Amino acid sequence: MMNITLKQLKVFATVARNTNLSLAAEKLYLSKPAVSISLKELEKQLNRELFDRLPNSLRLNSNGEKLLPLADELLARAKLLDSLFDNAELTGEIKIGCSKAIGNHVLPELLAGFRQLTGHTNQRVEILNSEDVCRKLANFELDIGLIEADIPREGQVHLPWWQDRMCLIAATNHPLSQQASQSYGDLGGQDWILRELGSGSRDVFTQCLAPHLSQWNMTLELNDSEAIINAVSTGLGLACVSELTAKWALDDKRVKELPLDVVIAHPLFITYQEHKYKTPLFEAFFKYCQQYGELKMD
Repeated sequence: MMNITLKQLKVFATVARNTNLSLAAEKLYLSKPAVSISLKELEKQLNRELFDRLPNSLRLNSNGEKLLPLADELLARAKLLDSLFDNAELTGEIKIGCSKAIGNHVLPELLAGFRQLTGHTNQRVEILNSEDVCRKLANFELDIGLIEADIPREGQVHLPWWQDRMCLIAATNHPLSQQASQSYGDLGGQDWILRELGSGSRDVFTQCLAPHLSQWNMTLELNDSEAIINAVSTGLGLACVSELTAKWALDDKRVKELPLDVVIAHPLFITYQEHKYKTPLFEAFFKYCQQYGELKMD
């Protein structure tokens, strides 16, 4: 049975990035022999070598390349665990507001991971559009928001969380679905199905896509992205939706993505009231969200 320690993984990751025992030892505040012994113990536990040993350096071999991202993730989660329980007893309730794409496709996994670390804490969730999340934060009805738009509002902090992208989608039998790529000219004059005003997806369409179209027609407005995808699949029009939301329909070939020469970025944000009291549970959830976003971006 393997008994790999976090110290061994930290030594391994540090050596992997510095390719030199002396440099790694200096960064870890350990002696060079201690670093060497730790590496050998890890390799013994795994029953395989992790480095090609050259005269003046160590280079990851294929085994080491497989282990490094796993080691990084375990070390990040261990660091998060330390910070979550740093001088704080996590009790009470946190009220979370999130946009629909995040609530449907990100939040379940995020909350499951958070509860594994914190045990019996209470989270109350409201799934709204981004504008409504910000409004409820301003009224102190929510503690934290996870949204799809950077909505300036006095007294609120908006921090980049991680990066999604927008997909242009059409019915599989739509004429544009038969083309290898699209230009803005191809998209002009088309019927569009859009989210309601105040949603992050609508803001991205209005700011990033609509200005490039010679003309466009909103044939239908819906307040749910999955309803939009279903409407697109029947041929009612085109849509610009979050990749988070569209992935299942693209995988199932319900709709087809229309390749565009440019990537339409779709940043996600963490937001909260700057001067509202931050409970230990809030701080723990906020830190966990940040770590989760960093892992998703890697």
